[in-house]
Amino acid sequence: MLTFNAYFKKEIIESIRQYKYLILAIGIILFAMLDPIMLKVLPLMLKNKIPGDISALIKIDFSTAIQNYIKDLSQVSFLIVILTLMGILSDEISSHKLLFPYTKGLNPAAMVASKILHYSIVLIIFIFLGFSINYYYADTLFKDNTIPFSKIMFSATLISLFYIYTVILLTFLSSLFKKSIVAAVALLIINFAASALMSIEKLSVYIPNKLIALASTFNTSDIIKPLISTLMLSIVFYIISIIRMNKIEI
Repeated sequence: MLTFNAYFKKEIIESIRQYKYLILAIGIILFAMLDPIMLKVLPLMLKNKIPGDISALIKIDFSTAIQNYIKDLSQVSFLIVILTLMGILSDEISSHKLLFPYTKGLNPAAMVASKILHYSIVLIIFIFLGFSINYYYADTLFKDNTIPFSKIMFSATLISLFYIYTVILLTFLSSLFKKSIVAAVALLIINFAASALMSIEKLSVYIPNKLIALASTFNTSDIIKPLISTLMLSIVFYIISIIRMNKIEI
């Protein structure tokens, strides 16, 4: 418990000093405000460039604004989060910061758990805040095809679960490589491969990326299989990360 508390506090202090909270907030929340505004002014920007009725060519409503935000969360924001957290364990390993704690009886499992829990909580807060802001702007600017706030929060929950899985996977990859950028690239390759496998219907229901697809369609059906697979993968990567940190050469 002492290890968990110590590293949890350490992550808070370092995140403040390194402006990680600010970077993550901007990467997640900024698009929540900008997306609906940009979608609202898009027809006006194209009005003088495309002849004819723009409204007939570009149909933008409340649902489109939310879906566009989810798309940004799964692409641009996803990249920002990875680049911000890619050194979650590798920085500790490469800079030999673990030598003294290990000699004093550090509990690797508690250390890994504290890092994962800390950033998971941070991302959940920013994601739910981002969806709430996005809902407000989308509801203010677009009145057609509105979606109940409860469904938007359900989508926020699915995106949060995907990001928690991402943090756990990134923690595992970060334990394997001393250079944090290698862990980031490896995660991007895995995510790209997972996105490609989404085209295979029988496999897609077992891929964590399915959570993003369900969040974008506001569909509550077929949720059990991706939830279970995401949970199982998260547990596996968490356990392997602990095993790796128990055997790490410091």
